[in-house]
Amino acid sequence: CAHVTGECTCAPGWTGHDCKHPCDSGHWGQGCENPCVCNNSDGSCDPVTGSCSCEPGYTGKHCE
Repeated sequence: CAHVTGECTCAPGWTGHDCKHPCDSGHWGQGCENPCVCNNSDGSCDPVTGSCSCEPGYTGKHCE
């Protein structure tokens, strides 16, 4: 946390004033600012890396 303001810098995949909240299923990364760009999946991705979880029968970086 910042010494003066007390504001936390969250690790990728986490958000909130105290960094206790994981990213929602549609976002990932530092501050949960990156949208998941997954096709043929449930719309979610890994909250830290952005990797997609593909539905059966689909592969590729974005489950294309």
